[in-house]
Amino acid sequence: MNLISSFNRKSSKNLFKKIKIFFLLAVFSVSSFNVFAQTSLISACSDFVVGANVNWPHVLVATTPDSGAASQGDQTFTMNVTSLPSAGANFRVAKTVANGNWFFGPPQTMTVGLNSITVSSVTFDRAVKFQFSSGDVEFDALVLNEDTSDCVVPPPPPPPSTSSLISDCGDFVVGANVNWPYVLVATTPDSGIASRGDQTFTMNVISLPSGGANFRVYKTTANGNDFFGNPIALILGSNSFTVPSVAFDRAVKFQFSSGDVEFDALNLNGVDSECIVNITADEIPEHYVFLNAFPNPSNGGLFIKSNDPIELLEIKDISGRVVLQENPKKNKVHIKTSQLKNSFYFLSCFIKQQWVTRKIIIN
Repeated sequence: MNLISSFNRKSSKNLFKKIKIFFLLAVFSVSSFNVFAQTSLISACSDFVVGANVNWPHVLVATTPDSGAASQGDQTFTMNVTSLPSAGANFRVAKTVANGNWFFGPPQTMTVGLNSITVSSVTFDRAVKFQFSSGDVEFDALVLNEDTSDCVVPPPPPPPSTSSLISDCGDFVVGANVNWPYVLVATTPDSGIASRGDQTFTMNVISLPSGGANFRVYKTTANGNDFFGNPIALILGSNSFTVPSVAFDRAVKFQFSSGDVEFDALNLNGVDSECIVNITADEIPEHYVFLNAFPNPSNGGLFIKSNDPIELLEIKDISGRVVLQENPKKNKVHIKTSQLKNSFYFLSCFIKQQWVTRKIIIN
């Protein structure tokens, strides 16, 4: 869409912006985003209780005999560690055996990344605890017996803020001169009196190609002849140029030497380009669903969180074949991905009567 006359565009601007917002949110839903979860320390997480042994001061209680048959099943914890104290940290298993005595497993070294252990099922009621040597272990995900900890909550993604390349922006038309292949049409004689006024473009450039880029002004003069201005180097930051008003109908165009100029703001004659849309929180549609999968890439476990219950979960390979399917019926899910080959996959979750997809990487 060419931004030719501002008075013909302003009435449609809000409509186009809303359409653009919905388009961006659709792209946002199917793209791969590394939205990092907030982290927590063991010492700051209320899921851990104070242990009686000073060498193992932080305890994660998996089950007690009071839980009856539930205590007999497998007891598992999984923690994604993001930082360890300089001296390192260990954990061990404490459990009661058939005669009620306590058994303490050997210390196991914690590592950055996924840490997980399962205490196998038995045929008697028992207690199982996971004891930790340090409270200075930082983690961004914790699951105990399929229950995801509330100590870490992924922040909602920031509103998508986009940039655009000249070559990707529909406001630019193809120029006839190969040295100036991208053209921003400010006005044409058909616009009548509007073509006589000042013609201005402003662009905030955030990246330039290695060889730089230029723009120049093309305009028709009073006798209808063509006039080409001198090349002007584009710079990082704000670039602006105004062609002064005249007393005759005319054409004015801004020609650009490269399509590899990246910008995050463009205004032509007072009209903001629809190639750039910054979405604020109050503009996000009510039907938008937040879904986060981390860590991404994953090396064995994937934590999935949504603000709403996940009714159905599917992971598909790049051919579209479903390789994993679950019906979690909750908004926090942990799945083991060790059975998947190293590759790209698509995670799709059915939430609030719609499918939301994220691209994930298993490595």
